[in-house]
Amino acid sequence: MRRLLALSLLAACTTPPSVGTVDPANGSGTPDAPVPTSQGAYHVKNHVDVSVEVFLPDQVEGVVTTLRTFSTNPGKALLELPGQAGVPAVGTLLDAVPGPLKDKLEDWINGYIDPISIGGVKLTDAAGLIAMLAETALTNVDLDSDLTIDGATATQTFTQLDLSPAGIDATLPLDVPTDLRSATTTAAVESGTLTLGDEHFGFEYGTYAWVAVNQASTSLFGADIRTTLGNAVNCGHLADTISNKCVLGVCVGHKDLIDGACEAGLDFVVDQMKDKFESINLDVVHFASGSAALVDDSGDGIADRIDQGTWDAEINGGQGLRHVPATFTGAR
Repeated sequence: MRRLLALSLLAACTTPPSVGTVDPANGSGTPDAPVPTSQGAYHVKNHVDVSVEVFLPDQVEGVVTTLRTFSTNPGKALLELPGQAGVPAVGTLLDAVPGPLKDKLEDWINGYIDPISIGGVKLTDAAGLIAMLAETALTNVDLDSDLTIDGATATQTFTQLDLSPAGIDATLPLDVPTDLRSATTTAAVESGTLTLGDEHFGFEYGTYAWVAVNQASTSLFGADIRTTLGNAVNCGHLADTISNKCVLGVCVGHKDLIDGACEAGLDFVVDQMKDKFESINLDVVHFASGSAALVDDSGDGIADRIDQGTWDAEINGGQGLRHVPATFTGAR
């Protein structure tokens, strides 16, 4: 009797564990070779390295030209650049100021702005930091999505942009039409490996990146870029200071014109940057194929996570399709 009991216990201990849950669309798997669930979405993070092959260096640099100039030569950014662009308020000031004083305006503005700081950071350094973040925002991004897998069909829908890879703590929900941010493709699973087929997407990347950069400015300095510059410069005080500058008894004067030109110059610096951002689109995000490992953490044969995913990806940012490194991971 004891021998029979021992044999029964041994048999129970050596009986293979059950496979576990059977997915109605994707069948059953094992802990070592799980299948995906069809009963919900995997929340996926697609990391895309938008390299210089997608956006030309001059294109990226052009986005931040005015702010970069402000960081090194504020007077030029507020007077020369908008003057060359035909900004009326700046042109009116330059026409009104006596010739011998006109050439000194930029230096006087630089001398006024140089000691200004915000949050313990020199204003010009702050402008340079924002310009650097703006450039980086165009090169590294995570595209968050929901991925559903139902038999041989998979649907991926982008949900938001995550700019944390660019050093910007901002996630921006995508509000473009679903058909532009969603794609249905093929899915296959073999021995715990998921393979996805061809997908195409497109959206106005620069518009979202501009919002993110302003959020970064708010996080760092308490307000968006234009407000930060305006509060720090204080055009009224700048106008009062510069209008009282004199050479050989001839004073600048025209306080109101200086105030208006200062505000218009700041508008120009920021509006040029905004317009350049919003001209940059990801006309096509093409995932030709993807492959990843399915991971079963619970031991029921159904994958809890998607890991080590790589895309064969290419992007058209206005220069034609260019291959880019892209990876993905996901979890239920």
